Amino acid sequence: MSIKAGAYALCLGAAVMLSGCEWSTEERIAAAAQQRWDALISGDTQTAYRHYSDAFQQTTPYEHFKNKVHGTGLWSRAKVGEVRCETSSERCQVAVDVTVTMKMRGLSNPVDTTDRVSETWVKQGWFSDWRYVKQ
Repeated sequence: MSIKAGAYALCLGAAVMLSGCEWSTEERIAAAAQQRWDALISGDTQTAYRHYSDAFQQTTPYEHFKNKVHGTGLWSRAKVGEVRCETSSERCQVAVDVTVTMKMRGLSNPVDTTDRVSETWVKQGWFSDWRYVKQ
């Protein structure tokens, strides 16, 4: 392969990698937050755990985290809403509507109730992905 062909291949590869950067910061955070909630709802605690900040993971072993997750089976759905980032774009607030489905005594059908949860997401470094900060 000539130097010119090698440079072309390198540029083409970089262009393909950078084409994934078309999402805005808010869209990337919304996707990560939705993935975390989808994992929690389905009981996939290992995937959910990966979305937590490095500081959380360093102080909370996975086994402890797995044993402390108490909403699986009650949460029926979550929908990420508004994402607001600080001007530094290294810390963002995410609004998530979380629905819980509960069986109530005396009612034949389960009852859904939805509440809005506010989450904080941070970027931990230049090449880092966005991570959830447990409050």
